[in-house]
Amino acid sequence: MDFTTLKIPGTDAIRLLREHRSRYPATGQYPFLIGDDNDLRHLKDHLEINNQDPDAIIRTSLNINVPEWISQKAGFEEEESTEELLGDWPGEIHHKGSIGLHMNVLRKKVKPDVYLGFANIEKPWQLPGTLKLGAWNDCPEPEIHCAFHREWHERFGAEITGVSGDVVECSVKNPPNSRKSAIALAWEQFWYCSDIVLQGTDSISNLAARLMNSTYWYFWWD
Repeated sequence: MDFTTLKIPGTDAIRLLREHRSRYPATGQYPFLIGDDNDLRHLKDHLEINNQDPDAIIRTSLNINVPEWISQKAGFEEEESTEELLGDWPGEIHHKGSIGLHMNVLRKKVKPDVYLGFANIEKPWQLPGTLKLGAWNDCPEPEIHCAFHREWHERFGAEITGVSGDVVECSVKNPPNSRKSAIALAWEQFWYCSDIVLQGTDSISNLAARLMNSTYWYFWWD
């Protein structure tokens, strides 16, 4: 396995995640929240199915031009019209989400036990490569994940805080602070993970309103 784990009480998950994140520059062990036993099992399944070398994935990601990838994908996809997807700007959104892999969303309760993962990586955006995340259904290949998160880390200070079988969560230091920049980012996130719009916010504008001045990002693939 290309990462190690620490089983912790769900009630301590956020505190311990923050503590280990603060130590990452010194330890080189990048921490991320996984969730419960089922979530950990899904991550292990990805590693077993994908026989790529993590270092090769990361090297490949460096040659991926994100705008070009988006343009190519947009050309192949037959989605709703741009205007229909964009929608109208909503009213003020007060709750924009928070780290939740330690939670049972349906029951709105903290899980008894969850796992912290630790990966020996130089940059946070390299995590999907180490986990060999993706390459199933509409979830992008690991190198695509790395390329997007490298871009977002450079532009917004975004860092992955959690990965389960089908969810990626991020903390964001410098989120977009205008409608224009938030809408531009929302389109990027839509092409990276269309389910967050088509099965979530229903429009690009709704997603953009959640992204503006928000320190939390959420991605989910069906």
